Amino acid sequence: MSSPVHDSTPRTPPVGGGPTPIDPPSPPPNPPETDDTHNPAAQAFARIKGDLEELKEYGSYYVATKVDGVKRTIRNVGLYAALGVVGLTAGGAIVATAAGLLIVGLAEGLGRLFGDRYWLGDIVAGLIVLGVVGGAAWFMMRKLTGAWRSQTVKKYEQRKQSQRERFGHDLSNRAAQAPGSAKRPQKGH
Repeated sequence: MSSPVHDSTPRTPPVGGGPTPIDPPSPPPNPPETDDTHNPAAQAFARIKGDLEELKEYGSYYVATKVDGVKRTIRNVGLYAALGVVGLTAGGAIVATAAGLLIVGLAEGLGRLFGDRYWLGDIVAGLIVLGVVGGAAWFMMRKLTGAWRSQTVKKYEQRKQSQRERFGHDLSNRAAQAPGSAKRPQKGH
């Protein structure tokens, strides 16, 4: 094999610069190598970035567990409410059936006592039941309203006592001392 022939005479570069047709183009200059393994700031940034991604995942996990917990609580409340409604309905039906059977039995017994006049037994049984229900309702209302009234009176008497201790007088005394106020007799004093 023969070796290529090279012309050793210097050539003038073409107009405008650049490589000559015979000279191969020179490779572009290499940028300075960036080695992040030896740069502490780059290492710290990479570590912080990884820690933030991890923190983001943990936060997302935490929020998801809380949302699922709320969903479970709502689901349980709904379930127990439905069971309560079913239980109340069944219990109400049982009590109503028992009360109905009791009243029918009472009416039939009274009908026999009235000489097989069952219609009269039905009327008397109905009046007895209505009387018992009305009397029980009246008794409970009197008891409850009386208890509520006494609690309210006690509450305001305690506040007036506190006013006397703190200020040397209470609202009633101050109102009586106000100019132009008409003295009204107080209930219970």
